[in-house]
Amino acid sequence: MLDFLRENWVPLLAVFGGGIAWLFDRKKRKAEVDRMKSENKATEAGALQSMQSVYDNFVKDVQTQITGLIKEVNDLRAENKELRGKVCLLEKNLSAAEKKLKESL
Repeated sequence: MLDFLRENWVPLLAVFGGGIAWLFDRKKRKAEVDRMKSENKATEAGALQSMQSVYDNFVKDVQTQITGLIKEVNDLRAENKELRGKVCLLEKNLSAAEKKLKESL
Protein backbone atom coordinates (compact mmCIF):
# COMPACT_ATOMS: atom_id res chain seq x y z
CA MET A 1 0.00 0.00 0.00
CA LEU A 2 2.88 2.32 0.87
CA ASP A 3 4.49 1.64 -2.50
CA PHE A 4 1.21 2.46 -4.22
CA LEU A 5 1.02 5.79 -2.39
CA ARG A 6 4.64 6.63 -3.24
CA GLU A 7 4.15 5.85 -6.91
CA ASN A 8 0.79 7.60 -7.27
CA TRP A 9 1.01 10.48 -4.81
CA VAL A 10 0.71 13.14 -7.54
CA PRO A 11 -2.52 11.79 -9.08
CA LEU A 12 -3.99 11.08 -5.65
CA LEU A 13 -3.15 14.58 -4.49
CA ALA A 14 -4.69 15.99 -7.67
CA VAL A 15 -7.90 14.01 -7.11
CA PHE A 16 -8.09 14.99 -3.45
CA GLY A 17 -7.29 18.66 -4.24
CA GLY A 18 -9.79 18.64 -7.10
CA GLY A 19 -12.51 17.37 -4.78
CA ILE A 20 -11.81 20.10 -2.25
CA ALA A 21 -11.68 22.73 -5.00
CA TRP A 22 -15.00 21.44 -6.37
CA LEU A 23 -16.63 21.77 -2.92
CA PHE A 24 -15.38 25.34 -2.43
CA ASP A 25 -16.30 26.28 -5.98
CA ARG A 26 -19.79 24.88 -5.44
CA LYS A 27 -20.21 27.09 -2.38
CA LYS A 28 -18.89 30.05 -4.36
CA ARG A 29 -21.35 29.40 -7.20
CA LYS A 30 -24.22 29.06 -4.72
CA ALA A 31 -23.25 32.37 -3.10
CA GLU A 32 -23.11 33.99 -6.55
CA VAL A 33 -26.55 32.64 -7.45
CA ASP A 34 -27.96 33.91 -4.14
CA ARG A 35 -26.42 37.34 -4.74
CA MET A 36 -27.91 37.48 -8.24
CA LYS A 37 -31.32 36.47 -6.89
CA SER A 38 -31.23 39.27 -4.34
CA GLU A 39 -30.14 41.75 -7.02
CA ASN A 40 -32.99 40.58 -9.24
CA LYS A 41 -35.47 41.01 -6.40
CA ALA A 42 -34.18 44.53 -5.78
CA THR A 43 -34.51 45.30 -9.49
CA GLU A 44 -38.03 43.88 -9.53
CA ALA A 45 -38.94 45.97 -6.50
CA GLY A 46 -37.61 49.10 -8.22
CA ALA A 47 -39.57 48.25 -11.36
CA LEU A 48 -42.74 47.69 -9.33
CA GLN A 49 -42.26 51.04 -7.58
CA SER A 50 -41.82 52.75 -10.94
CA MET A 51 -44.93 51.08 -12.34
CA GLN A 52 -46.90 52.02 -9.21
CA SER A 53 -45.77 55.64 -9.55
CA VAL A 54 -46.80 55.75 -13.21
CA TYR A 55 -50.14 54.14 -12.34
CA ASP A 56 -50.76 56.64 -9.53
CA ASN A 57 -50.06 59.55 -11.90
CA PHE A 58 -52.35 57.99 -14.50
CA VAL A 59 -55.16 57.63 -11.95
CA LYS A 60 -54.76 61.26 -10.85
CA ASP A 61 -54.87 62.46 -14.46
CA VAL A 62 -57.94 60.36 -15.23
CA GLN A 63 -59.70 61.59 -12.08
CA THR A 64 -58.97 65.19 -13.07
CA GLN A 65 -60.31 64.57 -16.57
CA ILE A 66 -63.42 62.82 -15.25
CA THR A 67 -64.09 65.68 -12.83
CA GLY A 68 -63.78 68.17 -15.70
CA LEU A 69 -66.09 66.11 -17.89
CA ILE A 70 -68.69 65.80 -15.14
CA LYS A 71 -68.64 69.58 -14.66
CA GLU A 72 -68.95 70.09 -18.41
CA VAL A 73 -71.90 67.67 -18.61
CA ASN A 74 -73.64 69.43 -15.71
CA ASP A 75 -73.08 72.82 -17.36
CA LEU A 76 -74.46 71.50 -20.65
CA ARG A 77 -77.49 70.05 -18.87
CA ALA A 78 -78.19 73.41 -17.22
CA GLU A 79 -77.77 75.21 -20.56
CA ASN A 80 -80.02 72.65 -22.26
CA LYS A 81 -82.70 73.14 -19.59
CA GLU A 82 -82.48 76.92 -20.02
CA LEU A 83 -82.71 76.67 -23.82
CA ARG A 84 -85.68 74.27 -23.61
CA GLY A 85 -87.43 76.81 -21.41
CA LYS A 86 -86.75 79.55 -23.96
CA VAL A 87 -87.96 77.33 -26.81
CA CYS A 88 -91.13 76.56 -24.85
CA LEU A 89 -91.70 80.29 -24.26
CA LEU A 90 -91.11 81.06 -27.95
CA GLU A 91 -93.57 78.33 -28.96
CA LYS A 92 -96.20 79.83 -26.64
CA ASN A 93 -95.56 83.33 -28.04
CA LEU A 94 -95.72 81.97 -31.59
CA SER A 95 -98.99 80.18 -30.82
CA ALA A 96 -100.46 83.34 -29.30
CA ALA A 97 -99.30 85.41 -32.28
CA GLU A 98 -100.74 82.85 -34.69
CA LYS A 99 -104.05 82.85 -32.78
CA LYS A 100 -104.24 86.69 -32.88
CA LEU A 101 -103.43 86.65 -36.57
CA LYS A 102 -106.22 84.16 -37.29
CA GLU A 103 -108.67 86.22 -35.21
CA SER A 104 -107.80 89.39 -37.04
CA LEU A 105 -108.47 87.82 -40.41
